[in-house]
Amino acid sequence: FYRFYMLREGTAVPAVWFSLELMYGVYALKHGPEAWASFVGFLQNPIIVVLNLIVLAAALLHTKTWFELAPKAANIIVKGEKMGPEPVIKGLWAVTAVVSVVILFVALFW
Repeated sequence: FYRFYMLREGTAVPAVWFSLELMYGVYALKHGPEAWASFVGFLQNPIIVVLNLIVLAAALLHTKTWFELAPKAANIIVKGEKMGPEPVIKGLWAVTAVVSVVILFVALFW
């Protein structure tokens, strides 16, 4: 339990990397096409691609554990009985999927 807890809390480190990368992208966007092309080239580096896949895995692990923890913090009572965690977890994943698809659609087609 303790090792997994530390692993989950350690997902903050990849989040810091992503935040710095995002700030670099905003900075490049502000400073013109040459800076943006440099940023895109940076993102295409195989080491950065692998690092970003690790960041994605860490974010998914953190999301999964957070979604499993959220129902334990709220007592939802339906018709006099406490609701189990499954509907809340499934609802959170559904919202995540819908929002992700909407953002992807806007990014690709808007």
